[in-house]
Amino acid sequence: MKFLLKAVTFYLLITSTVLANTQFNKVGEARMEYLFWDVYDAVLFTPSGNYSAGAHPVKFKLTYLRDFDAKEIVKATNEQWQHLGKTGLADKYDSKLLSIWPDIKKGDSLTLVTNEQGMSTFYHNDEKMGEIDEPQFSSDFLAIWLDEKTSEPKLRKQLLGN
Repeated sequence: MKFLLKAVTFYLLITSTVLANTQFNKVGEARMEYLFWDVYDAVLFTPSGNYSAGAHPVKFKLTYLRDFDAKEIVKATNEQWQHLGKTGLADKYDSKLLSIWPDIKKGDSLTLVTNEQGMSTFYHNDEKMGEIDEPQFSSDFLAIWLDEKTSEPKLRKQLLGN
C-alpha cells in the first residue's frame, strides 16, 4: 500500500511538473459577443499551435468582459451542451463545476488546461481552482466552442486559426 501511495504521488508530481513546463502556442482567438454586449475573449493553445480534436494537452482561456455568477456560467454551459445533443452532462457535472468555478468579475479569466491523458484542471486568474479527472469531460467542455455543431461557428473558425 505504501508503494502504491508513493507511486501515485510521484506520478502526480511528474504530471504537474510536465504541465507547468509545457510550452503552449496560440492556435487562435476570438471575442464572444451577444447582441451588442461583449461577453468574453477566448484563446486556444496547444503545444504545436495546431488543434486536433481529442489531442492533449490543450489550454483554453476565457477572459470575461462582464460580471457573471458561477451559476450563470454553469447554466450557459448546460445550454450549449443541450444544443450539441450532449444530454445528461448537466446532471453529471453541475455540482462539480459549481464547486470549482467562482463568481466572475469583469477582467477575470477562467482557464482549462488538460494533461496528456485529457484530465482537466481549471484556473481562475492563473490560480488553480480544481480538477475533473475524467478525460471525456475535457472533450465535452471544449466541444462547446470547437465542435462542428457549435452554436457559434464564426467563433470556432477564429479559435481554430482560420
